[in-house]
Amino acid sequence: MLSDIAQKLLWLDGERFSLRDYPMYRAIYDGRYKSTLMMCGRQVAKSTSLANFIITESVAIPFFKEYYLSPTKEQTLIFSNTRVGKTLSYSPLVKKHYQSPEHADRVLHRSYTNGSENAFTYACEDADRARGFSADRVSYDEFQDMQYDAVVPVVNACMKNSEYRFETYAGTPKTMEASIQYLWDKSTQSEWVMKCPACSKYNFVVSEASLGLHGPICLSCGAGLNPRLGQWVDMRRPTHGEQLIKGFHIPQPIMPANIALCNPESTQTQASAQSRWDDILRDMEMYSAAKFRNEVLGVSDAVGRRLISLEELQRLCVGPDIHPMPLHGGPHMEGVSTCVAGVDWSGGGTTGVSRTVLWVWGFMPAHQKIKTLYYRIYPGNNAVVDVKDVIDVCNNFQVAMVVGDAGEGSLPNSMLREALGMHRVIPVQYGSQNKALAWNGVDRYLADRTTLIDNYMMYLKREAAIYPQYGQVLQPIQDILNVYEEVTSSGKKVWRHSPQLPDDCLHAQLFGWLALKLVTADLKFYQ
Repeated sequence: MLSDIAQKLLWLDGERFSLRDYPMYRAIYDGRYKSTLMMCGRQVAKSTSLANFIITESVAIPFFKEYYLSPTKEQTLIFSNTRVGKTLSYSPLVKKHYQSPEHADRVLHRSYTNGSENAFTYACEDADRARGFSADRVSYDEFQDMQYDAVVPVVNACMKNSEYRFETYAGTPKTMEASIQYLWDKSTQSEWVMKCPACSKYNFVVSEASLGLHGPICLSCGAGLNPRLGQWVDMRRPTHGEQLIKGFHIPQPIMPANIALCNPESTQTQASAQSRWDDILRDMEMYSAAKFRNEVLGVSDAVGRRLISLEELQRLCVGPDIHPMPLHGGPHMEGVSTCVAGVDWSGGGTTGVSRTVLWVWGFMPAHQKIKTLYYRIYPGNNAVVDVKDVIDVCNNFQVAMVVGDAGEGSLPNSMLREALGMHRVIPVQYGSQNKALAWNGVDRYLADRTTLIDNYMMYLKREAAIYPQYGQVLQPIQDILNVYEEVTSSGKKVWRHSPQLPDDCLHAQLFGWLALKLVTADLKFYQ
């Protein structure tokens, strides 16, 4: 069992590692699940456990390749140095038998004498730097701060040649729409269940109602509960052959070290545990309800903040109807001097909601506004199949420029360029950049995703865009509303959307708006 190996081999802070105060983690060490999710509160040994998993598995399985990712470079460096590196240095048996001067011991790459390797990188909105490493397990830390569709499909492809293909996702939940909640909804939703010693009812902790003055309490009779006697129970079972992720919910209130009842050895240990529990109760008073539920109870709460409302978007729906076939002439072209287009190419995605969207804007210089001339949501998931129709529409409207998503659109963008001309088709690759927009010197612009969405949302709020009547743009407007603002644990603001809800129409519109800015050489962005 990996839990036994970990307790025999690893040392933390000068003491032999023990699961005595972490009984709920034993099942996570020993279970050989293809996909594992740990949805945790803060300070429940999540990162320590991930480091221990990585080291123990590397020692136990020769030539095993572990790949670790967090959202930021700083988080990854800290994890590699203070979690993995420190444990390796202070665990005598590991250091003696599995480390040597001839093997790599760098921050982003460590190797073992049995041929196992650990690689460390980071990805938040762009997984390009995570390509190229072959892995047997990928471990995502602080997963709530990663953009699911941009990161997971790319990184998990690193395991395509592995016989193991293990995935581990760990993080602290935020909104009900975030990536980690999406995975929780697809998981076994396993809870640490405790039997009440007084009334024999079974309990688990998901709300403030379970918190008593000295520890978790029975919701039926109010008696104190002992998490040392708990067990994992799946709250959701697969139906109709569905494959569920093994999901573990680990809140602070089930940690035995926080509960006096779990520490009868001495009055000193009980006093220390009570002090920790008092901190939990103090957090309940000091934190907002959402923050307490996220960081202490380890559950998602509330919805993300929207910069623009449905009512504001409906006020933009004053333009002419869109003809089902793209027409260049006609009354809808009145006042238009230049046509531009944006394409968000489908990557197929892992969630089945990604699709190709084409959006054509007409610029009206007299009003300094852009008007929707045409859009199409393509039903298929193969972007290459849709290219011919995109080419026909762009030629019909004589667009001055098309901006295409470079993330999933290398081949279709190349086909567009061949048909329309290099100067008319500009690929743009989203990511996390220092500048809003910068040419990479070769073949595309690199764009800061957050800054561009900020600017486009403000453009809409200024009522500088026109849509046709609301009934003709129900899905495009919903795509805009599917995107929400969030602040990561590192303090950076980002735009997110639930992996279950599409946002392709938003990005096709944004790329078309960006095409106009490129045509008119208006590259000012507020940051």
